[in-house]
Amino acid sequence: MSRTAYDIRTGRRTRVLGWAARAGAADYGTVFTWKTWLLGWFVRMLAQVLFFATIGNLLGPGQARYLLVGNAVALVALHGVFATASTTWELQNGTLALLVASPSSPALVLVGRSLFWLPDGVACGLGAVLILAPVAGLSLTVTSVALLAALLILVAVTSYCLGLFLGSLVLTAVDLRNVVSNAAFTVMLIVCGPEVPSHAVGPVLAGFGQVLPLTHGLLAIREVLAGGASAHTAALAGWETLIGVCWLTAALTALALRARRSRRDGAALFLG
Repeated sequence: MSRTAYDIRTGRRTRVLGWAARAGAADYGTVFTWKTWLLGWFVRMLAQVLFFATIGNLLGPGQARYLLVGNAVALVALHGVFATASTTWELQNGTLALLVASPSSPALVLVGRSLFWLPDGVACGLGAVLILAPVAGLSLTVTSVALLAALLILVAVTSYCLGLFLGSLVLTAVDLRNVVSNAAFTVMLIVCGPEVPSHAVGPVLAGFGQVLPLTHGLLAIREVLAGGASAHTAALAGWETLIGVCWLTAALTALALRARRSRRDGAALFLG
């Protein structure tokens, strides 16, 4: 393929992804205004983190900080997993058949369709840490906040990749979308370390947590907020990135296979 043809294809894919992201953001804009998001959704997320931080104060020294950080970062992962449900919206809206029939990749559209969850999740997680830090005696610096924001974005993206993969599995089983996303997030709470250290759940579950998003990203964030950012922190971020790439590859492969099968046998709604 020539350089010019490659640039043209890349430009087309970028435009498709951009328009899909705009469509998703427009849908999200019909649900929330900035006022209802700030005074409704964000306050709800903040109260959830505060609840666990308060429990931590009752458990003993350092527990409030542990639960505050864990549940704030878990909020970011939760928004990423929401992609499981929103990936099925095209089927509900009756537009999935058009995506399959179009020359563009349906997988590319579905990836962009739910990108609005990423800034939402990062805003909730970062806002929770910044606002509730005094509750847990958490000291923040400009450097730690900058690193925290970068790592929260990473956790949001990797969790989103997992959500896309799960969404590809329930694409035609709409009734299961919330069941699967809630189950996945519950498992992440248990094995990825937000509530208790991963090693506390046993070697089998802890090993399972090693291949899920959130685990390594959360450990990196805990190191940053403890003032111990180092090469080990960068290694943890690298593992989180690798895990996200694997889940994204699985999601794109599953969506591409379903699209190819639908185009071959005429099942334009992925129903075959």
